[in-house]
Amino acid sequence: MGLWADLLIMQTIIGYSFVIANVSIGLFNIKDLNKMKGDLIFVRAHKLIGRIESLFFYVIAFQCMLMVVITGGDVTNPGFYDLSSGGSIHVVFGGILAFFLFTFKVIIAFFKKDVIYKYGQFIGPIGFIGWSLAHWTSMINYYIIAAYEPASIVAPKYFWLGAILPFIIGMVIFLFVLVKRGGTGKGGFSSHQIAFILHGITFGYEKATKELLGTPALFKYVVPKTWMFLEKMMEKFGIDLKALERMNLNDAIKEFLKRTAEIGMAEKIKIKWTSDKDFEIESINCSTASVRSVMSKEELENSVCPWAIMTASLVSKITNKNLEILPSEFNEIGAVTKLKIID
Repeated sequence: MGLWADLLIMQTIIGYSFVIANVSIGLFNIKDLNKMKGDLIFVRAHKLIGRIESLFFYVIAFQCMLMVVITGGDVTNPGFYDLSSGGSIHVVFGGILAFFLFTFKVIIAFFKKDVIYKYGQFIGPIGFIGWSLAHWTSMINYYIIAAYEPASIVAPKYFWLGAILPFIIGMVIFLFVLVKRGGTGKGGFSSHQIAFILHGITFGYEKATKELLGTPALFKYVVPKTWMFLEKMMEKFGIDLKALERMNLNDAIKEFLKRTAEIGMAEKIKIKWTSDKDFEIESINCSTASVRSVMSKEELENSVCPWAIMTASLVSKITNKNLEILPSEFNEIGAVTKLKIID
């Protein structure tokens, strides 16, 4: 079991390094998590690092439970949880409590993204505390209480070295992400500058035409004007929208959404066809989400996501038909909009 214990300590040191990196990203944006909306380098790094630290946590947890079974530990015996021993302290705080705290954060992060953006300042630390309890109780139990003789090739020989390594590695990962994020400007525009432009040409046109001329004017004036603007703007990024006009409708939409995501305007834009004329556009971590965070619910009421209007302008250009666009369902990181091609 000695070598297995060595390997577990090595895993917790590596896993905790990613925890430090991820909490550093959170702390960098702690004053306002809305800043991360549309900041795709940070968002993607935060997701990837979070998945890695989760993988380490649950793999280690599984190995610990397996070790208990193999060594004949009786989990039904109250003495197994006697806090007078170092091993039991690790089981109770670094095992059971840590598992529930970290799993709570993981569930919110995976299934309640609106909640994580609103209350991430509180939810993030809960997960960090859970991982920290697991890490530090295992370190103390291994080095100080049980006083194993770790194999020098497999695990650090000294407690202090094992204690500081995750902070060094974690900060290196964080700084790498920070440097990469700082050098992503393309064509003189940032994704947030593009976001403000998009809101100007969509929300502004949309509300003005609705108030002055009614909803039909939205499709007669806003949609064509949007396409004219997009053709000019996308040239700055080497995207030829005229080439899309020669493609079939479905391929043209997919190519347009893929290219706009590639230049950092959104993490992902998805299209879902519900019939040959009805489809949905869903934006995920789009650059416009950070702009909407400063808008009131009244300002967003009956509004249409810019991505839906841009897609509608492409569909109208290719099919030479009008579209019906329902008000978007906005969330913290994007929106879902239903559209219909009208004969």
